[in-house]
Amino acid sequence: MKINKSILGIIFTLLLQLLGTVCFVWRYERILLKGEEVRLKCMPYDPYDPLKGRYLMVTVMEDCTNILFDAETPTVMQNRKKDYYAKLEKTTNGLYRVAAVANKVLDDGLWVKRDNISTRYILRYADKLKDESGEEFYEPQKKLGKMATVSFPNKLFVNEKMAPKAEQLLSSRSKDAVAVYRLLDQKIILTDIEIEGVSILRRVREL
Repeated sequence: MKINKSILGIIFTLLLQLLGTVCFVWRYERILLKGEEVRLKCMPYDPYDPLKGRYLMVTVMEDCTNILFDAETPTVMQNRKKDYYAKLEKTTNGLYRVAAVANKVLDDGLWVKRDNISTRYILRYADKLKDESGEEFYEPQKKLGKMATVSFPNKLFVNEKMAPKAEQLLSSRSKDAVAVYRLLDQKIILTDIEIEGVSILRRVREL
């Protein structure tokens, strides 16, 4: 019996999709089980999106994600490519922050690969004085240098029924919120959001 080519095509497409899903789940579980825990101070994502469904969104605080360029970094980061790397270091309070950015892993530290490290001059054009010429403005702008901002995964999937309470709790206790990540082989996933060291989902269940 001959099988229609279109049916074979559909079966092949479905198998590819299934394989992609299995690979994604395997990679996620591997990072979840073997990855090193990284905790970053966070706050609720702004603006709030009431249609976002079954997940909470957070924004990692700027003092954790921003870093000034050193003398060599601006040239490195101007080379446009897909992947960059950020080095994470633990601070005195046990939380992490970005300690360096580069276009490759430079040492044995804790590095994460990101494709969306943005850069900007610290002194923005909006800071230019009205009576200041371009040359007068560009000199201090260049002297102050640039800043890199590293973004991190920001969506934590939750039960749809729990999402509104979790969102409300996160907003009311934002000063105590910490995003919990797992990092393995330069790949990072968001695994939890904690309020004073306790999972936000556990706190919601106890309400």
